[in-house]
Formats: sequence, structure tokens, C-alpha cells
Amino acid sequence: MTELIKTNPLFSGLDEAGLSKIRGITTLTTYKKGNILFSQGDEAHGFYLVVTGKIKIYRMSPQGQEYIMRIVGPGETIAEAAVFSGKTYPASAEALEDSRLYYLKKSDFLYLIQESPQLALNMMTGLSLLLRQLAQQVEDLSLKEVSARLARFLLDEALKVAPVPSNGLKIPLEMKKGLLASRLGTIGETLSRTLAKMKQRDIIQINQKVITLKNIEALKEIAEGLKL
Repeated sequence: MTELIKTNPLFSGLDEAGLSKIRGITTLTTYKKGNILFSQGDEAHGFYLVVTGKIKIYRMSPQGQEYIMRIVGPGETIAEAAVFSGKTYPASAEALEDSRLYYLKKSDFLYLIQESPQLALNMMTGLSLLLRQLAQQVEDLSLKEVSARLARFLLDEALKVAPVPSNGLKIPLEMKKGLLASRLGTIGETLSRTLAKMKQRDIIQINQKVITLKNIEALKEIAEGLKL
């Protein structure tokens, strides 16, 4: 458990005493595939650290259209912003597969923050990073074409695999095309056409659920707005 906690930036730099206090306020919870952790507008009582599985974070438009904000995996936290930002969850969360998570109660965590300057600093840094990521998503959705959004997504996924991505890097595509299309704010047919164009230009190679990046520089140019 300690090693998993250490992998999350929120808890980095904590000494053993601090990590022990975090362990002391966690509760292991289990969710089956399709279970809802919380819904948009629910009162926010705490947040989660994923142990195993995948969790979809999404919002629904007034017209009923789903927009996937994040797919969260092991070692990542969910809804930590709700601890500070307000009384309700700003989005919904659903288990994409059978999952186990540590739950941290809001009141207990806020008490620990008052005791630990390092934890408070980590929280501020983490929220700033999340804000930048959401700002990038808003920019991509409002100003950029699907090809640019897809290129940005592939580059971001590459950074999870290697600190300095290079040609030949293999990225596991762990979500179905329908989910990825929703994440990119498009439809499945458009996503499939965009993937096919990238493949034809020898920018990527697709083998079942693995995408190999063959031209990192081309992806960066497309992410910045170059026409595919």
C-alpha cells in the first residue's frame, strides 16, 4: 500500500510518519464494472486513489451527450479537487472494469493538511497541474481539429510510458474506440478515419490494442495545428 501511495504526486515527499497517517485514513472499496462511484452534483465527502482497474470521469451536457474528461488508472487520484473546490462533485465517475480504490474522507484529509505543510504544497501543485490539463482540453475542443486532439492524446499517453518518447514507442490503447471518441469530443467514424490517415502517412502503426508511434515529430506538428 505504501509503495502505491508514494507513486502519486499528491503524497510525494512525505516521510514515513506522514505516509502512516495517510494509510490510517484510507478505506479499501470495491466497485464492479459499470458501478457509479458518484454522480455529478452529489455532495463531495471525499476522494479516491485507484489501486486496480480503470475509472471513467465524465460530464453530461444538457442535451444528454457524454464527454469523458479522464480515464484514471492505478496510482492516480479521483475527485481530489472536490476537497477544496466546493460541496459537490463537478463530474461523475464510473468503473470501466472491476476496480479497487482507497477512499479518503474529506474531513480526515483536511485535518492532515493542517498538520503537514508538505502535503498542503503537494495538493496545491497537483491542483495546478489538473487545472492546466483541463485548460488544454478546453483549448483542444474549442480550437483544434480531431487530428490535433488525437495527436495530443497520443503524446500525453506516450509520456506515461517514457519520460522522453521516441519513435518506435508502443502505447497500449486500453479504452474502446467509442470511449476514446467521446474523450476527444468526436464520433467513432471520424476517429477511425483520422487513425487511418495517420497510419497511411506512416505516423503510427496499429496492432489490435497497441499503437506504435513511428513519427513523434509529425505528431507534435499535428498537435500544434498542422493539417493531417
